[in-house]
Amino acid sequence: MKIKYIIFLTAMLMLSACASDPAGPYGGGDMKAASRINAKLGLGYMMQGNNELALAKLDKALQEDDNNEIAHHYIAELYTRLDEEKKADMHFKRALEITPDNSPILNNYGVFLCRYDRYKESMAVFDKLLKNPLFKSKSQTYENMGLCANQQGNIKQAEEYFRKALRYDPRLPKSLLNLAQISFDNQSFLSSLAFYQRYLEVGKQTPQSLWLGILLEKRNGNRNAVSSYALLLKNKFGASKEAELLRRMEARDGNND
Repeated sequence: MKIKYIIFLTAMLMLSACASDPAGPYGGGDMKAASRINAKLGLGYMMQGNNELALAKLDKALQEDDNNEIAHHYIAELYTRLDEEKKADMHFKRALEITPDNSPILNNYGVFLCRYDRYKESMAVFDKLLKNPLFKSKSQTYENMGLCANQQGNIKQAEEYFRKALRYDPRLPKSLLNLAQISFDNQSFLSSLAFYQRYLEVGKQTPQSLWLGILLEKRNGNRNAVSSYALLLKNKFGASKEAELLRRMEARDGNND
């Protein structure tokens, strides 16, 4: 199952004329303000997928104010996207030097560490985040911890984290789908179906969810549901590995007729 973590980035409105240079009106007088604006523009370009301009704006923001933790955070995320682990790590650490208890930065640094298989470091960061009594997104942090443990192959620990996540928010799609998959793999089919049905109430169908639905309904002898899921998987996600697994299953079942 492809792992997607919860990333916290501040949502900002894009300026209509992004090509303009925001530092101009300051004339070098208020570099901190110019740095904040360039950081916002850098995030905007990054969200548009224009990594080159994003990097230019974020570099400029840090030249104007090296203590701008937001610029360090955004450029760390950009370097992560570009798979520049050392540069991303450096900027995450710098951002946390400036604001050690910044919850979004801590969360994203934990995700970053897990992405590069630095599991012990990642869990230590998540634990620090959870100890903050003012932090309100514990459900998503537990979900990220579950995804990280799952990636590590520690399925029992992952299950525990996903269940904790659902105690804080019973409608988390990733936690529900992962628990449905874990239960299925453990041959707890009734539990798997219960989690899967809850997932369908809040989540969108993906190749992974459709394939699991096919396996569950096939076990239940529900041919109509199997056909519906199979048609959607082939038509919408025909190039996925799950669609290939479906084609192999259909060929095998056809040969057994």
